[in-house]
Amino acid sequence: MKIIITGNGGTGKSTLAEKLGKKLNLPVTHLDKISFGKDWARLNENEHRKILNEILKSDNWIVEGWSYQSTMKERIKAAGIIIYLAYPPWFSYMNAVKRHIQYTFRYNPYDPPKSWIWKKTIRMFKAMNLVRKVYEPEFRLWLDEYKHSELIFVIKKRKELKALESILVSMNNQNNA
Repeated sequence: MKIIITGNGGTGKSTLAEKLGKKLNLPVTHLDKISFGKDWARLNENEHRKILNEILKSDNWIVEGWSYQSTMKERIKAAGIIIYLAYPPWFSYMNAVKRHIQYTFRYNPYDPPKSWIWKKTIRMFKAMNLVRKVYEPEFRLWLDEYKHSELIFVIKKRKELKALESILVSMNNQNNA
């Protein structure tokens, strides 16, 4: 299985990826870890693309995150399953604030090493706004292009995740049978 999980900041992409990775026995790549270095220093896009392309060539994976919009179409084309967490903006911002409070004095395991949460707070809210206003509309158009060739799940409510997990586990079991 090749799965991408995307959505704005605070939607739970990393948490969902880890949960599905364990249930489906798939390796998980968090794009923040290959897009940023220590203290949230942006890594070179070419290096990011090189690492990402190696991951996308493999047979089974989950790639989660938004980072580098320029690689989004490549991820969509490579994936067999696209999960888009399309929660309302208030939900994303609320969860982002909650996460920043939660990791104020400890390391978030989904972030790059030695990159403390408060270094990214203001940048993250600016990025969330950019994703909402610019990147998500473009992404939705791309999804329309691929709706006949890819399995696309647009999740608008948290309670839909349980059904999604069941569907994916069932698909995985059928593929492994």
